[in-house]
Amino acid sequence: MKPRELVKLAAAGLLSALFLTACGESEDVSTKSKTVENGQEESAKPEDKKEESKVGSRSNPVKINEIATIETVTYDDSSNEYKTKIELSIEEVIRGEDAQQKLKEMNEFNEDASEEYEWVLVKSKVKVADSETEDHPFTIDGIMNFKFVSESGDMYSGDTVATTEPDFSFEMYKGSEKEGYIAGLVKTGEDAKMEYDSWVGNTVFFDLK
Repeated sequence: MKPRELVKLAAAGLLSALFLTACGESEDVSTKSKTVENGQEESAKPEDKKEESKVGSRSNPVKINEIATIETVTYDDSSNEYKTKIELSIEEVIRGEDAQQKLKEMNEFNEDASEEYEWVLVKSKVKVADSETEDHPFTIDGIMNFKFVSESGDMYSGDTVATTEPDFSFEMYKGSEKEGYIAGLVKTGEDAKMEYDSWVGNTVFFDLK
């Protein structure tokens, strides 16, 4: 084989490897906006281009009103797995006195936030966009699957919980869409994040501001 042909084959192999690597980094989580902006997106200048963290990571969380598409699984009673795709989004975030008042309206026995802390009330929506099974429900729960993370990276304990209405706890079949509230205590005014843990290796962070 001629040297020129060897160079072409090597270059083609390198491009294929780079393409596969790029695809693998974003196959688990992707986002789409709920609103379509008018006009064309302005091209970034070469000096402005920066390598962004993976969408849904702690340093690049999913924003409010963005829809995160997440690859996960559904289990049947025999623990068989079925590939499932869900769409998860934050519709609204209420904090402080407003959140505490709304929680009291939901349940009068919900506790007040302790000193230096405030309640965060997150209205979230989930849809089972696709699944390999139509016979077994996908399960998601606001306490089991969601945690709040501080600016310094500490996971809030979640020892104090609040009853929400509607509660974000569902068993859903393919095509079903639900919404409800997730509540948690964070330090007052802190730029905390909410983390979704699928329990099958995927974690996705959501911005709360």
